[in-house]
Amino acid sequence: MKRFVAAAVAGVTALTLTVGCANQLQQLEPKLELKKAAENLGAASSTGFTIRPGGSVDDLIALAKKESGSEGFTDEDADILRKLYNSSFTVAWDKGGEGVADDKALLNATIDGVTGAEIRVIDKIAYVKVPVRALAAKFGAPADEVDQIAKEAGAEIPGIDKLIEGGWISIDSAEIEEFTKKAGVSASPASQQDSDKIAAELKTSAQNLLDGADVVRDEKDKKHLVVTTSTTKAHAEAKRFVEALEKIATKEQSSILEEAIGSELDKAPADKPIVLDLWIDNGKFEAFEINLLQFVEGNTGRASVRVDIASSADIVAPTGATKIDLAPIFQALGAGLAGTGAGPDTGLGGGEAKTWAELVGRQAIVSALGKGGKPSKYLKQAAEDMAFSGVEVKVVRTGVAEVTSGSSVACVTVPATTSGDPKVVDGPC
Repeated sequence: MKRFVAAAVAGVTALTLTVGCANQLQQLEPKLELKKAAENLGAASSTGFTIRPGGSVDDLIALAKKESGSEGFTDEDADILRKLYNSSFTVAWDKGGEGVADDKALLNATIDGVTGAEIRVIDKIAYVKVPVRALAAKFGAPADEVDQIAKEAGAEIPGIDKLIEGGWISIDSAEIEEFTKKAGVSASPASQQDSDKIAAELKTSAQNLLDGADVVRDEKDKKHLVVTTSTTKAHAEAKRFVEALEKIATKEQSSILEEAIGSELDKAPADKPIVLDLWIDNGKFEAFEINLLQFVEGNTGRASVRVDIASSADIVAPTGATKIDLAPIFQALGAGLAGTGAGPDTGLGGGEAKTWAELVGRQAIVSALGKGGKPSKYLKQAAEDMAFSGVEVKVVRTGVAEVTSGSSVACVTVPATTSGDPKVVDGPC
């Protein structure tokens, strides 16, 4: 009898341990696959990913209307969201051999269904193509306006009209570096050591979140893993990562981080689950997706950001690209250096304010052509884009900006429509 009881107890104990181990293995197995996929992705020398919206644009529009009220969210805003949902952005790279000399990179965008906008960097040459006419037509810009822009731009910068016509142009990366240096916005590129530190911090953050998360496999789709963490865990890790970045970054970069984030991470959010969907096949990431509407209390819709990952990237130089000389741009932006107190090493910020004001106005018009709407809508962004070292651009009222460069001041007023020209006058606005 004792022997029977002992055997029974041993059997029950063994069964309990087996069930317990099976449960642990069931929870551990998807985490191990996720870790393996992350290691494979980190070790890949050639890869790429495409960012695109997921879920339902109607769910996003419904939320936006609810949050903004009937007057705060217009049909135009809804149209912009629909265009966004019909767009995607692709980044790819190929590290090549040792060093960066043979590295390749690719940026590709589909904008409201219009394909062809692309940048490739190969052998230190940047190749650029933009379907300007197709985009202009998509956003309602008259063809004759595009013709005029192509004519004027081609006269000022030989070859740039090829870009407007949808062809490939090429620019030597050494000239781009020189351009940014003269513009006073060049920054010392991150050293390999700093890049490695940032990558290590990213890996640490991912591992910390994974260690504290629940990972389960979708029974209906074996490639699909569902990762559940929480807002408090994500907040704590985001704060740790930012603090780590501040230690790695330069003083200027830390200042930008502080300006961008400020005190946003000081207060932890209310604790609630966060779900991330992953797709992994044979130890390689295929995609991941996060529903942005899960962060809205009580919302049951789905509007997500999805990232599809490619296991390799074939990046080659296009044929027939027209080489662009940046010298005319240097001359245009650097006009008026003499007599302003700016020397050749002070950057383009020493140029006449009227030159910069004209560029600000043109930039707003080009943005309106590409995205739709009035130039005044894009003046603030144009002002920020053109605020190089030594140049101050301030929007003083709708459609009007004041530009200060060195000792000169000018005022620019953008036209009411994209068919007009910016009006620039000497002196403050």
